[in-house]
Amino acid sequence: MKKVWLICTLLLILTGCSSQKKMVILNRETNEVTVKKGQSFEIEFLTNASTGFWWQLTNESELKVVSPQDRRYESNAPVGMVGASSHLFWKFEAKEKGKQTLKFVYARENWDQAIRTREVVVTVK
Repeated sequence: MKKVWLICTLLLILTGCSSQKKMVILNRETNEVTVKKGQSFEIEFLTNASTGFWWQLTNESELKVVSPQDRRYESNAPVGMVGASSHLFWKFEAKEKGKQTLKFVYARENWDQAIRTREVVVTVK
């Protein structure tokens, strides 16, 4: 009976691990990523929210191939420390086959003072 329980437990664990979607990593040198339909990927940005500037997706209304899913910040700075950089992660999911360019600006809320831009080309197979 213990063997049956152990085998069932191992099968459940292995099934759970294999059903999780693999996160795809963006090629930082080319700013390109290739994913399969249904896969998720993240784009990492270095940011400093205390300056009033942050990375914004400018063409979200045009997106057909991918869909934004989430944004999260990570920082190693002590809480309340002003001027410390952090990492912003935009998470996307591949919805349809095709090619899409994601356009970002590092700007204040009104986008008229953009100090950086970045384009990421996504291919969904």
